[in-house]
Amino acid sequence: MPPLSRREFVLAAAAGLLPLLQSCANGDGEASQDAGQPTPIDAASFDHGVASGDPLSDAVILWTRALPAAGEQQARVLCEIAVEPTFSAPLRRLSVVALAVQDFTIKIDVEGLSADTVYYYRFRSASGDSAIGRTRTAPAAGVSVEHLRLAFVTCSNYVAGYFHAYRRVAERADLQAVVHLGDYIYENGDQERVRPHEPAHEIVSLADYRQRYAQYRADEDLQELHRQHPMIWVWDDHEICNNAWKDGAQSHDPALGDYVERRKAAVQAAFEWLPIRLPDANDPLRVYRAFRFGDLVDLTMLDTRHIGRDEQLPPNTLFQDTVPVFTQTGDYVAPSRQLLGEAQESWFVESLPDRDARWQLIGNQVYFSPLKLLGGPRELNGGGLYLSADKWDGYQPARDRLLASLQGRENLVFLTGDAHEAYAFEVTPDPNGPGYNALTGEGAVAVEFVTTSITSRGDPDSGGGLSSLLDGLATNAEQLLRISNPHLKYYENIHNGYLLLDITRERLQAEFWMVPMVSQRSDEQSLDRAFSVASGIARLVSESAATQPIADAPVPAP
Repeated sequence: MPPLSRREFVLAAAAGLLPLLQSCANGDGEASQDAGQPTPIDAASFDHGVASGDPLSDAVILWTRALPAAGEQQARVLCEIAVEPTFSAPLRRLSVVALAVQDFTIKIDVEGLSADTVYYYRFRSASGDSAIGRTRTAPAAGVSVEHLRLAFVTCSNYVAGYFHAYRRVAERADLQAVVHLGDYIYENGDQERVRPHEPAHEIVSLADYRQRYAQYRADEDLQELHRQHPMIWVWDDHEICNNAWKDGAQSHDPALGDYVERRKAAVQAAFEWLPIRLPDANDPLRVYRAFRFGDLVDLTMLDTRHIGRDEQLPPNTLFQDTVPVFTQTGDYVAPSRQLLGEAQESWFVESLPDRDARWQLIGNQVYFSPLKLLGGPRELNGGGLYLSADKWDGYQPARDRLLASLQGRENLVFLTGDAHEAYAFEVTPDPNGPGYNALTGEGAVAVEFVTTSITSRGDPDSGGGLSSLLDGLATNAEQLLRISNPHLKYYENIHNGYLLLDITRERLQAEFWMVPMVSQRSDEQSLDRAFSVASGIARLVSESAATQPIADAPVPAP
């Protein structure tokens, strides 16, 4: 949780909430029914479902919201954990308290669990039970893992459409976890598209952000995603304000109030409503952290948005009044320019020796690979005309430093959100330079997959996208972009969906799954494109067929 005020701390401590949320290593809450001391529980409803997240090999976060009767300031409920969905022999019974000062949300860091094990959990009150959730711990570090699957999602704007892409992910019973790359909520007001936002105005206060999370979490498809899989989440900009940086946001209107206070409110609501473990109690803005899945996958989650980013720069070309492009010259190549910030960049570099799994996955919010309107080697005229100063392109020195720190490492895969479009890149320091061969992949040091949005793209005829230059050219956009971007192997700017990774020791396969529309509910999905990457070779190979589900997947939560 973010730091509490003195009054909030006193109330939480008096209720016994703080030690419960910090650790349940021995299965002990304030009381344990297993100990023969039944604890009274209050009436409460669980209208926003259940969730789990941040799975370690021996611990996982469990979440719910227990809403008491009107006028009550707290509700005591029971959490039960079992290895089978019937709860015939619960392993843990934990008494926990939901408080008004935390919007009646409950987060429990359940420790002392077994590695790579599926658990079922539920919350109980005097007036009824929550839905049953299913979660899964990670395989222990160093343990041999032959095969696992992860789903990556991003950008779920409620007003843009229905969340049935989330439902399709929920139905994949064999997933190890779901990784959310940000823009879990949107801060904008009611845009009158498919369904309205609550509140209808742009959210600014703590009450506003809480109401917006409550609306999203009432969605049945998002509830099902959380119920079936643990989530690893990191924010992008819309959890606070569009096009944010470390000291502000380009879209923040000063007339709405102080940005720092707005960010404080947004951060508190996020940590109340998301099943995330706070990495550093002394720094509530820190969400960057790392996860390990045996000896097969290391997953590093970066924050490229709020904690260290310098402000975005304006265009610097003669075309800037008509086409917002830029070159890698002037302030864009200042050596001190930061995207991660010094602290996060140092953490990433210093923790590299700990990342020794077969595959190195790096989750971040904005695409890492260059994307240009006009290509050119970096040594000539600033590398061509770049399209977005909000992405890593606007922070070339920071990208150079990160690539230098990764020199000599294999099986690097960047996973990215934010764009509302899908991309597949071969990552190279200079895609237009002589050191990269687009036909053979020689010179590439990593690959990158950018997943499209859950809804934010809208339906195919609803507009939006990378640039007004591409509007109306959807069928030819990939060919147009690849002329200047030879490292770009796939681009899709029409549909919404998600990314599935199927990972073995020999290869990683990325599958771009799309839904036909989001303005109407649908149970359809289709594979649009798939690429494999062989271990030890940073090259994208097009695949024609989807991978098969892992056999003997755990039983879904009923």
